[in-house]
Amino acid sequence: MSLSAGRPSKNVKDQLALSDVTDSPKKTVRVNFNLDEDKHIALKRYALESRKTVTELLTEMIDEKLVER
Repeated sequence: MSLSAGRPSKNVKDQLALSDVTDSPKKTVRVNFNLDEDKHIALKRYALESRKTVTELLTEMIDEKLVER
């Protein structure tokens, strides 16, 4: 019998891995577009007042429009 260094769990093949039981995150895509400066400032102000990020606001707005459709 020989001793070896390493992780004993590395050789276990029949056990579930954490990735087997967790949901994989959805792939995201970056979206860029031009916006009038005044509208951009108003959007940032609205986000601040709502205590949300601009990304959260825009995502919610898009979700609402897609549901309406």
